[in-house]
Amino acid sequence: MSDDAIRPAGAIRLTAVLIGTIAIQTAVPPFATDMYTPAFPRVMGDLGTTATLVGLTLTTFFLGFALGQLVGGPWSDQRGRRVPILVGGAICTLGAIGCAISPTVYWLIAARVVQGFGGGIAAAVARAVIVDVARGTMLAKVMSVMQAIGGLAPMIAPVVGALVLTVANWRAVFWTLVIFGGLMVVTAAFNIPETLEPERRHSGGLRRSLAGIVEVVRIRPYVAYMLVSAFSGFGMMAYIANSSYVLQVMKGMKPLEFSFFFAGNALTQVMMSIVNARLVGRVAPRRLITIGLTTSSLAVLTLVLGVVFWGTPLILTCAGFVVLLSSQAFIFGNAGALAASKATHIAGAAAAVQGVAQSLAGALAAPLASAGGGATALPMVLVMVTGVTLSITALTIARRL
Repeated sequence: MSDDAIRPAGAIRLTAVLIGTIAIQTAVPPFATDMYTPAFPRVMGDLGTTATLVGLTLTTFFLGFALGQLVGGPWSDQRGRRVPILVGGAICTLGAIGCAISPTVYWLIAARVVQGFGGGIAAAVARAVIVDVARGTMLAKVMSVMQAIGGLAPMIAPVVGALVLTVANWRAVFWTLVIFGGLMVVTAAFNIPETLEPERRHSGGLRRSLAGIVEVVRIRPYVAYMLVSAFSGFGMMAYIANSSYVLQVMKGMKPLEFSFFFAGNALTQVMMSIVNARLVGRVAPRRLITIGLTTSSLAVLTLVLGVVFWGTPLILTCAGFVVLLSSQAFIFGNAGALAASKATHIAGAAAAVQGVAQSLAGALAAPLASAGGGATALPMVLVMVTGVTLSITALTIARRL
């Protein structure tokens, strides 16, 4: 569909193809991180670097992802959704090529910024498309379904990454991500129509973009619910960044064994996201968030006790990881929908700010959690405790507002 063939957002059907395509655009972070984490030890050895610098490649990806969303969301409020989402996918693909040919860890770090930047543009615009065509309970349901579909990425990515590593080196992982970037561009070009009519667009260039972002952050209920999601993601990123070291280095799992555990854990989140989507409309979203944060707190408490008092036992640690990840199904979609519902008139800017907050949380959590490497899991659990505590605090503030 060309930019001239614009239909009112209300006339666009939320088909499975459209939702699936949007999910592909937002799946860059799990594919670019979960598929890559089994290769951490090999990257460290091949490039002659440290665990901290390898962890920094996660940080720089999320920093680029944050910047891309900050640019892409407001840009799409001004120019429509289609052009930005296609440009974002193309930049993400170029960044993945740069990662694949990296001669040093510093080159890899820089290329990850480019990859994240393009992915951030595509993801922010894709979330704005959802807000264009869905409202209220339907918005929460779609976001839950999106989370379920998106949960397939953490399930598939580490297995694909491990399979690639069994027959090739870590660079082949990024060549696989080049193919994924091409899939982003092709599916967006064929399946995502223009959802923002010209009369709903904003003019004014960079100045108007900054004004939209300022307007969003002044909506206090939006900020509170957005922080619920971001802080919860801060705690979950500790699992993503350091579980490979804990389970492979400390507990002796093979890369393929770890990948299957990682994939199975992601499957539990997919299943719980489907449960959440069924409950939305029957149970208040805030109550579902409370359920998620309660179970997440119990998981973190279990992990803390295991690490501090019992030497990080394998079964208890794996159980804590499973409960922690599955509980996110009741937090992200509901908190994101409640936040987005407060700023539908500037959906692109709202999607950008929310995405930036989540990306910065991930960028900060990754190096902090992986600071212990394969020696200790204490930094990881401290990051988890911080994330859960701040998320509960943000939800309490949201309720009062």
